[in-house]
Amino acid sequence: MNKLALMLAAAGLILGTSVAVKAEEHAAPAAAAEAPAAVEHELADGTKVVVEGDMVSVVAADGTKTPAPDGEHKAKDGTVLNVKDGKLVK
Repeated sequence: MNKLALMLAAAGLILGTSVAVKAEEHAAPAAAAEAPAAVEHELADGTKVVVEGDMVSVVAADGTKTPAPDGEHKAKDGTVLNVKDGKLVK
């Protein structure tokens, strides 16, 4: 291999590494953006619920989740959750 070919090969390796790092940097935030933040509430009657995106679930003592029943649910902090088919209604 001559000096020019060796320099071009080295430049290609450096460029390839740089591009791979940049692609990973862009992929990581997209994965984090997909997961909705979970917000926990305690209702006035002591029932614990969790809101994940537009889904509202009742959390049992053992940690299992079931869709919240339809209706208006008032949290101890004053938040009102309007639910239909286990989803927040706006």
